[in-house]
Amino acid sequence: MNRTGALIGNAVRIFTAAIGVWATSFAAFGEPPPSGAVATVTQLYHDYAWQVVIEEPTNVGIDLFDQPAEVLSRYFDQHMVELIVRDRQCRDRTHEVCRLDYAPIWDSQDPGARDMKIRATPDPSKVAVDFIYQGDSSRMHITYVLSKTREGWRIADIQGSTGSLSKVLESALHP
Repeated sequence: MNRTGALIGNAVRIFTAAIGVWATSFAAFGEPPPSGAVATVTQLYHDYAWQVVIEEPTNVGIDLFDQPAEVLSRYFDQHMVELIVRDRQCRDRTHEVCRLDYAPIWDSQDPGARDMKIRATPDPSKVAVDFIYQGDSSRMHITYVLSKTREGWRIADIQGSTGSLSKVLESALHP
């Protein structure tokens, strides 16, 4: 294995261990692990936070929004999966950015976060994610709107400072 591969492997192991400690800390503090809509959002960040942990090389994994529909459906409802895939097809066809020109789970064009908190809200279909953006130390707030499906809770929208992801993606359908 080359040096870069070894560094990536070490970074992934450290990050995975940190997530494991974080997950088991719920029990240590008498809190149950995330459930319901919060579990879906927590899993999303568990699976895709490598973007903020591993700096080099930049293409360590496949970005969430470049995943096949089958993977997207683990997190998003069917309508959102269709919108994401349609935007990606537009990008692939035109070789230009269509509507999605930022990373919605970071509410920024550049992934980055510290001091992240994922929490339930009084509305069981909404999950709040708060963190400090590493680029300029600004406080970020993202609201995930989820719907209960046969497969469990799935993300129907992501709302941040850039507005509603579903509205951004739907506008691409009718230019």
